[in-house]
Amino acid sequence: MEELKTLGRYKIQGVLGKGAMGLVYDGLDPGLNRRVAIKTILVKQLDEEMARMYSRRFEREVRAVARLNHRNIVQVYDYGSEGDVAYIVMEYIQGKELKDSFDAGQRFDIKTAFRLMTELLDALQLAHDAGIIHRDIKPANVMLDHEGHAKLTDFGVARVVDPDAAPGEATQTGTVVGTPAYMSPEQIQGEPIDSRTDIFSAGIILYQFLTGQKPFEGTQWALAKKIIQDNPVWPSKLVQIPNSIDRVVARALAKKPEARYQSARSFADALQRILEGKPPEDPNEVLTQPVPLAVASAPAPQRAQQQGTEVEMEFWREVKDSDDPEELELYIEQFPRGVYVDLARKKIADLGG
Repeated sequence: MEELKTLGRYKIQGVLGKGAMGLVYDGLDPGLNRRVAIKTILVKQLDEEMARMYSRRFEREVRAVARLNHRNIVQVYDYGSEGDVAYIVMEYIQGKELKDSFDAGQRFDIKTAFRLMTELLDALQLAHDAGIIHRDIKPANVMLDHEGHAKLTDFGVARVVDPDAAPGEATQTGTVVGTPAYMSPEQIQGEPIDSRTDIFSAGIILYQFLTGQKPFEGTQWALAKKIIQDNPVWPSKLVQIPNSIDRVVARALAKKPEARYQSARSFADALQRILEGKPPEDPNEVLTQPVPLAVASAPAPQRAQQQGTEVEMEFWREVKDSDDPEELELYIEQFPRGVYVDLARKKIADLGG
């Protein structure tokens, strides 16, 4: 692919980087004399079904972003295929991924972090107003341009929904897409999601801005358990910041969607109130769910936690496909706060147990 000179009407000027399934090229649209980024997938490496899936993903991204016009969203112009290559043509951003900054250990002062978060949340609000759930909010999908502004990108797994639909009707049970470390509890369990799943993911990014680390980490099973059940160590326990910021993080990372910020705008407003020296809570808001208390508890010893997780994982493997409700009930009895308790209960109900 490095030897490509053109794709469709676009001229290839160099390679910008490597994506998940192909290269990202520095391109030129000669008709508009506009520099572009061209994300590609080498289709011949994929089986027929995977090739169709990625073609649909490119088409979805173009159609989703075509509805959005925002200074903090990377614009998508075109998509197509040529020979063994499928491609999507995007706005060229001179800058880098937020992930690169986090990986390099770069720290951000509160004012800068809140500004970048507000730009991200403004972009999310526009998408949500248009009925689009991003579903993969993470630092690798946030660009920092050369002026230091945030640009949300990669709507390839976004879901377009009816903006008038009731909360929780956005996706069907069993649909799991995204990046596990940034998933909400409902997303990682394959439950119905709505725009509030993006709020949770944005809360994880805020946590990284503040502390330099993720709030939830571990192997697949340990990670899922922490996201579903455990509170993180709150930021003020790790860095010197006002504990009022803990309240914002706690609400963004609430396990129940009803307890989170109900919109990206209300999340951003809380950050602005802190910058103004005010409490983060909106005095005019009527809460239907209590705001989670930001009380940090000492984490369990890592070795014991890991051993407990492995035991539960092995037990679940043995019973997850069982047709005997009693075996599933035994899992619940042994692990009453287990990762898959809700799923076990559903399976029991489906079996008539």
